[in-house]
Amino acid sequence: MNNRDFLDYLSELKSNFFLEAEAKPDKMKKFIKDYNDRYTPRVSSTTDGICTLGENVDKWGVELRIYLKDTTGMPKKWTKRVYENKKYRANEFSYRIDDNELVWELFESGYRIGYNS
Repeated sequence: MNNRDFLDYLSELKSNFFLEAEAKPDKMKKFIKDYNDRYTPRVSSTTDGICTLGENVDKWGVELRIYLKDTTGMPKKWTKRVYENKKYRANEFSYRIDDNELVWELFESGYRIGYNS
């Protein structure tokens, strides 16, 4: 993984951002265990940023997302991956990026589930 350009962008960001994990219960249980084995503070199913879906939802795995207020200064490589956020926390964050690999790299760099700045 080498997303240094995005990590540099976040270090210059003037606003907070939010990291979320979304999955069905069985996948979320495994994600929480894996996350807690590697990082602190520990998370649980009630942690802000952990979104456990119902069993009948058409999802196969964990989706990791970054929610942002602004994309000013974002590297072009990433602006192509940005979605306009119209649902989850849309009143606070206008944009989102879905990228499991990138979010795991953010965890490795010290960012955590929930609010980050």
